[in-house]
Amino acid sequence: MEPTADQSATNTERLSPSLPVRLSLAPYEAVLGGCDGAWWPYSYNLLDELPVLVEAMDGVGVITRVILGIEPWPDIPHQVAVSGHSVTAGWLASGQEQNVIVLCSYLKGFRSLLVIPPAMLADSAAWLMNTPVPVDGSRTATELLAIATARSEVVPVGDPL
Repeated sequence: MEPTADQSATNTERLSPSLPVRLSLAPYEAVLGGCDGAWWPYSYNLLDELPVLVEAMDGVGVITRVILGIEPWPDIPHQVAVSGHSVTAGWLASGQEQNVIVLCSYLKGFRSLLVIPPAMLADSAAWLMNTPVPVDGSRTATELLAIATARSEVVPVGDPL
């Protein structure tokens, strides 16, 4: 079965291949069971975004496979070329956590990252980049995204509407 997703999720293309990767990564030993950090792509175009992310993850071993939620990504190709090798892409079905990406390396295990939506406001994205997904499962990546969105919608007392 091929993945399907809402094609209207984003029409945004990566503005420039030279834009820096927006990645927050904890030391591997620091996060057992939770997300190892957060990634804020510029678009939901996996062919554009994945090579930049994988290259930025160079210090955690050669990434050979990624697994990500099917709902946010309009197209998930089976293979993505990255720096002279192929990365196999798989997807999590609906009903499973959709706002994470798992990057797998044969030598170094795997790292999981919260995926911040490309259209998220910068202050909310910055908060998420510095807020780890709790190891105890008390908050999922999706719940943290909802909290970040709610934080940006709060109007401070005394501010005119």
